[in-house]
Amino acid sequence: MSLATHKFAHALLGAAFGLALLGWSGAAAAACPGASPCETIHVYRIQSWPTIQVDAAGRPLISIQEANGADEKAFTLAVAGQVGSKALAIRYNVTRIEDPPNDYCECNLENKNKGCPSNLAPELLHQCARVCRRGALDSCTGTGFNVKQDSGGKWYAFPAATQCGGARNVWKKHAFGAVKPTSCDWLENSRVIKEVSCIATALAADPLVGLDALFNNGAPCPAIAEATLEYLP
Repeated sequence: MSLATHKFAHALLGAAFGLALLGWSGAAAAACPGASPCETIHVYRIQSWPTIQVDAAGRPLISIQEANGADEKAFTLAVAGQVGSKALAIRYNVTRIEDPPNDYCECNLENKNKGCPSNLAPELLHQCARVCRRGALDSCTGTGFNVKQDSGGKWYAFPAATQCGGARNVWKKHAFGAVKPTSCDWLENSRVIKEVSCIATALAADPLVGLDALFNNGAPCPAIAEATLEYLP
């Protein structure tokens, strides 16, 4: 193992350990194969708020597990004008195998194949679970992306079936439907939570400010500590 790869492996393990303290599964046992084909990127998503803490499958709704995330270009368009929103804007630092296949999956909160709107009563929301699908298939077995025509930005999918952690600790991407129980192709390293309304207001005031500046700094949009989040019962 080269020095660069050794450092990369330790960085991933350290990040995974941090998420384990937050209630996530155990750390991946190895880094991605070689220095490539992995990429570590920022992706963003909007989380309606308030909401329940975990879905019917036990997945934290503030995580990127079994969900879609947008790159900066796509997310900037998604939050434009939402100055009155009560939703959360979440930035994730994610490591993923970027090699093909990169088939994109649509991910939604559903109950019995029907979407669950954010204004459902809490007792009904608790019956909903995130589901990622590739076309007509009922499952998603690989991280992929799609370039959207409206923004030119990318939307990514992060299926629970290939998240690194626990028994899934071998970094290897498979063809769809051929995933092995020990293989994984992505890892959430960290996340930062802010208010959509503040991000939208800041971007409206200065479209060139950039999401890195807004998420890396405490002003004008302070980060929200996960321990202070008050979920629906």
